[in-house]
Amino acid sequence: KQWYQRRVAITAGTQIRKLGQDGLHHKALPLVIEVLKKNPKDLDALKCKIVCLLKLDKCKEAYHTMTTDKELSKLPMWHERAYCLYRQNKLEEAITELNNAEPSPKVDELLAQIYYKLENYEEAASIYKTLVKNTMDSYTNERETNLAAALASSSAFKAKPVKWVGVRESTYELCFNSACYSLSTGDIDAAQQKLEKSSELCKKEFEDDEAETRSELAPINVMKGLCLQKSGNNKEALELYSTVLKEKAGDSQTLAVAANNIICINKDQNMFDSKKKLKIATTDTVRTKLAASQTNSIDFNSCLLSFYTNQLEQVKKKSLQLKEAGSPLAPLLLATLLVREKKFEDALKALQEGNSPEEVVQLSIAELMKKTGSYCDSADALKKVLSISKRPGAISLMASLTLLGAGPEAAADYLDAAMEELRSSGKYTNEEITGWALQCAKFCLAHDMPEKAAQNLENLLARDSSNIKALALLIRSYSLFDAPRAHEVALRLPDIDIPADIDLEQLEIGVGVTSGRGLRKVIQPEEEKINEANRRFETKEKKRKKKKVPTATLR
Repeated sequence: KQWYQRRVAITAGTQIRKLGQDGLHHKALPLVIEVLKKNPKDLDALKCKIVCLLKLDKCKEAYHTMTTDKELSKLPMWHERAYCLYRQNKLEEAITELNNAEPSPKVDELLAQIYYKLENYEEAASIYKTLVKNTMDSYTNERETNLAAALASSSAFKAKPVKWVGVRESTYELCFNSACYSLSTGDIDAAQQKLEKSSELCKKEFEDDEAETRSELAPINVMKGLCLQKSGNNKEALELYSTVLKEKAGDSQTLAVAANNIICINKDQNMFDSKKKLKIATTDTVRTKLAASQTNSIDFNSCLLSFYTNQLEQVKKKSLQLKEAGSPLAPLLLATLLVREKKFEDALKALQEGNSPEEVVQLSIAELMKKTGSYCDSADALKKVLSISKRPGAISLMASLTLLGAGPEAAADYLDAAMEELRSSGKYTNEEITGWALQCAKFCLAHDMPEKAAQNLENLLARDSSNIKALALLIRSYSLFDAPRAHEVALRLPDIDIPADIDLEQLEIGVGVTSGRGLRKVIQPEEEKINEANRRFETKEKKRKKKKVPTATLR
């Protein structure tokens, strides 16, 4: 009998092994269960059961089996238990399990995936870098793909500058992640080129499988649409997004991103279509797969849709939910409602209490401060918007606000400091810097500060002594408070080369002298005689016409 049972077990084991090699785990699992019924303590059968459950994506059941079975619970199956917890989104518990495991590449890879899921992209990238450097096997491309994804996500979702480590672009996935990184840094042209290359590699890899090609091309096409959308080509972007949604080829995350981007393009138009797209982007299954910044964006757009359709109570309710969830854009929605009611000070208070680092919030704070008359505070708020605070247009705006709030002297001091930053940044040409410096000097002259204008112009001429415009302005500045110095500076004006064939006296006579209404021509003596004769003739004619003719008197 024992020999027979052993023989049956060997036969069943052979069948299970063969089914496992063929990937038919759904057929292998019933055979494993039959073996365990006859011998519940068979460790090999128990391990086979765990493998089958994991392959069939029954992680909850697999974890329950590993933790409740007396034989399995004694085994150091830290990695398997951690993987089950990871798949159930119990990420902190999964890390605890892995901390007990022996260090190995597979443990590090799972740990990196968990950190990626927790949106700790820097830690995930660090682990992947070590794995790529120290591990050489058939999974090298996958590890490099994950490393590129971690770097791109850190740059895109966390807005943290990361160093691109020069990952290869030999596969369509590596090209795709490299394009995502380029787009997150604002290099749209490079991103588009890499996406085109990614498309070509993808089509080549799946040329024999049309369905798989469409599925893998879906996220690439959505990224192409995003590049077009950021470039202002909304019509072409909309066509790409609509095609992806129509084919339903991509995964749920890809479809959700495409739907959300269409909502952004629609804005306050085509509300019915936007509501349909919102349903695609807000299902419970897709939310767990998106990054926090992506879900915040979708929830924010949902609030905007309610605002556009005048569902103000819904807006208030959703705004509070976003605030509780920690969305940095929630205060902006609450402030929008208050602005609609003309409660500008309350709206400003709501934004300030939110402490949101989002630039759009800081711009809104600056606008509300300007509306309430706090011009200097408005300028200070604009300085926090780092993406524009160093641009010439923003500097001009902040100078105007400072002028309104603190007067011309404070505005001039701000302009001096800003000009020094522009000069030291190295981003602008000498011609541009000189032009702005001249404008600053004119600003000082226009606001009765000739001494400051002269100082700025002296500094400019110290760098470019041949600038005639600066020299002329300097003479004008000194003439307002130091005439002798103005005369000295005037001597620095270059001599004018006058051609020998020009008669200066004749030129001065031709130009004439200035009258109240403009230039009056100086008349030559010969012309004066002719004109005098004409005037006398005209006078005689007028007298002759005025002479009375006597009328006849009838007697």
